[in-house]
Amino acid sequence: MIARSTSGWSTTAYGVAAALLMLGGCSADDTGGTTPPPAPATNAGTFAPLAGKPATAGTFATGTAGTGTLPPRAGTGVAGVGPVGTAGVGPVGAAGTSGGAAGTAVAAAGSGAAGTGVAGVGAAGTGTPAAGTGAAGAGPAPTGMAPVLPAIEGTCPELKNGTIMVAGHGGVSITAGEPGKGGALLFYWHGTGSSAGEVMSMVPAAARNEIISGGGIIASFSGNQSSGGGDCSGTGAHGKNDFKAADQIAACAVKNNGIDPRRIYTTGCSAGGLQSGCMAQARSSYIAAAAPNSGGVVSPQPWQDKNSPAVFTMHGGSSDVVIVTFSQTSKTFDMSAKTHGSFVVNCDHGGGHCRAPAALQTAAWEFMKAHPFGVGTSPWAGGIPANIPMSCKIF
Repeated sequence: MIARSTSGWSTTAYGVAAALLMLGGCSADDTGGTTPPPAPATNAGTFAPLAGKPATAGTFATGTAGTGTLPPRAGTGVAGVGPVGTAGVGPVGAAGTSGGAAGTAVAAAGSGAAGTGVAGVGAAGTGTPAAGTGAAGAGPAPTGMAPVLPAIEGTCPELKNGTIMVAGHGGVSITAGEPGKGGALLFYWHGTGSSAGEVMSMVPAAARNEIISGGGIIASFSGNQSSGGGDCSGTGAHGKNDFKAADQIAACAVKNNGIDPRRIYTTGCSAGGLQSGCMAQARSSYIAAAAPNSGGVVSPQPWQDKNSPAVFTMHGGSSDVVIVTFSQTSKTFDMSAKTHGSFVVNCDHGGGHCRAPAALQTAAWEFMKAHPFGVGTSPWAGGIPANIPMSCKIF
């Protein structure tokens, strides 16, 4: 069988035909140029099968049909992927936007919270100065009502070291510290026949120095310079009208010297001790605490208002007698003050009249410092401090 090329004959077939001609002893010229050689007839028969080439085309058709079938399947796959992708993108995008809005809201809330926190820190700063005041030795911070100072009458005296005249009283000795420090004011009343200088022996040097170095003032009265108004002691050493001079000093000391109006105290010995007890009741609107030394009151006086100054009485027990028994006048004052609402401490040193030892006199100053006006519950209410003499008891 002779193989074909796509043109009908292969090179091999052509060679065989030529050989057969040669073997027959004929050449190309042997035809004589008139009769075609038999080969063409053979070739025409040979080409007949080529007419069946559509079979090859049929094969191609089958191949084309197969190829045509595959695109629909591929298209179906693409269509499936398309909807899934579209559906996924849509919801996710919307959710992301919503989430973003929520994030914005949280951020705003955080900003507000931070602002509030900063403002709070500024207020806490305020608490610290109050604590600083306590640390300065002025005593606990007051929590109750404020004192009511008397009105200034006329011109204020200059409150500086020396003896001044004020409200008709020409014998008030002033010892003053540097103005503007918020110091304390202490009124001292002497005993019968004594003078303003008595304060030097009845108020310890350490207490006096603390008052003055803190910008405070000590006003010590000498004699009875004001007439009328009555006498708390019955000795004529002082009179109730002397409180008018004290009123002017208190009001002017706060106005011009920067005295703390919540730290105005009174003390004294004997007739002066009775005067200081009387002052606590007659001037309860601004006296924060009183510490009579062999004093108190012979009989209770009317309270000026509902405020109750803290009370610290010192006496010599049964031996403390000069016309009156000062352990009893102390008790009378203690009872009146406690009934009115004061915190009261009673100290029986047992040493006689106006002989409170230095440690007790120092304790009196410590008590006054611890009880500014409006302190509320006494810091000593839970027990008297260990450094205070054992002779002192809560009344």
